[in-house]
Amino acid sequence: MLRAALALLSTLQIGARIKESFERSLRQAAIIAVGVVLLVAAAVFGLIAAYHALVSIYQFDAAEAAAIMAGVLLLVGLIVLAIASSMGREPKRAAPSPLVSTPDPTAMIDQSVGKAMQQVGPVPLLAIAFIAGVLFGRR
Repeated sequence: MLRAALALLSTLQIGARIKESFERSLRQAAIIAVGVVLLVAAAVFGLIAAYHALVSIYQFDAAEAAAIMAGVLLLVGLIVLAIASSMGREPKRAAPSPLVSTPDPTAMIDQSVGKAMQQVGPVPLLAIAFIAGVLFGRR
């Protein structure tokens, strides 16, 4: 009889601990959700402020400002995807120095562009070059 009572008490304590843990997790999830909503609101406000700054201060028309904002968002998205995809990889071993194997500068530039094309891909590299050309061409 005493054993059954102790087993019931132990079960009730475990149930209370599970309930407390669940309530704590629910509170944490609610706080995280509020934080995410505030971060999204801050990002939207920042984008709107940047758009208005491009239009009013730098005298871009609406289409140009929207294109610049889209390009910047594309660039940030590509950087985030590149970082996310490189997180799961094993670190690479040290390769021999390219300066030793290629003495002439044009071959070194060609080799660097080739490595960039392999790591990033041709379309994102073209998009980055286009955005850089538009931004530096305006000045």
